[in-house]
Amino acid sequence: MAVNRISLNGRLTTWQEAELDPSKLLGANWVYTTINTFGYKPLALKDKLRYAAESCKVLFDTRPQCGVEEIAVEIRNLLYFGLYPEGGNTVNLYFIPSASGTLDRLILHETTTPYEGLALQTIRPRATIANYEIPFEKHLTAVSRTAARYTDNYAASRGYTIALRSNRAGYLLSSGDNPLFAMRGRALLTTPLGAGARPSTERDMMFRVAELAGLRVIEEPLHIDDVEHYDEMMLFTPVGIQSIDSVGEIKYVNIYATVLSKFLGSLEL
Repeated sequence: MAVNRISLNGRLTTWQEAELDPSKLLGANWVYTTINTFGYKPLALKDKLRYAAESCKVLFDTRPQCGVEEIAVEIRNLLYFGLYPEGGNTVNLYFIPSASGTLDRLILHETTTPYEGLALQTIRPRATIANYEIPFEKHLTAVSRTAARYTDNYAASRGYTIALRSNRAGYLLSSGDNPLFAMRGRALLTTPLGAGARPSTERDMMFRVAELAGLRVIEEPLHIDDVEHYDEMMLFTPVGIQSIDSVGEIKYVNIYATVLSKFLGSLEL
C-alpha cells in the first residue's frame, strides 16, 4: 500500500514533516513536467529536464541546479520507499522559485498506470472543444495545469471525457498539456509552433515514431472547421499515444494510432 511521501530538494519526507501545505501549490508560480516511469526508472528524463530548464530560464531567469542522474535517484526513492507498484507510474516534477532566488524542486507521485513504458492507451476519449488563451503558452506552468484541469471539468460537465484547446485563431493545439495530432491519408498533421503549439518531449517523440512508421509529417494548423475532414485524431501523453474516439458528433477510426504505437519501443529513452 502506497504511503504519503514527497521528495523535496532531494529529501524524502511528508507534507507534515516538511511543514508544507499542499493547497499552497494552487497559488504558487512554478514550472513542471510529468515523467513516465517503469520499474522505478524515469523515461525520457534528459529531454524532460531540458525543456523544464529552458522554461525556468525564460520565466525565472535561473536554471535548476540538479542533474539527470540526481533526479532519477530521487524519483526511484520516492516510488520505492513510497511503496508504489514497480510497474508503470507517473510523477510530477515541480521547480518552484524560492525567496533566495533559487529553485526548490518537488516530486510527487501522480498516477499508477497499467502500461509497461510508452504504450497505446486503451481508453479512447470523447472530446469537445474549448477556446481559451493562456499566458506563457510555450511552457508547462501552474497556469497551464490549472487551465487543463478546469477545461477537463468543463468537458465532463457536458458529457465528454476531455477538452481540446483551440486558440483565438481557431487552431487546435492540445488536450491540456498533451499535444494533438491528426491523420489525413498517410500524413500526420499537427499545428506548427509558430501557430501556437508548444514544444515538448511528447511532440518530438511523435515525430520520431512517425518517421519510423514511414508516415509524412506536415506541420499545418489544425482548424476547428476541419475536424470533420480528418480520418483520425490522437494525443501523445507522457504515457504514450491515445486515440480520440470523437470530437462532438464526429467519430474517428483508430488505425494509425495503433500503427504508430508499435514503434514506441524503438525510441531511445
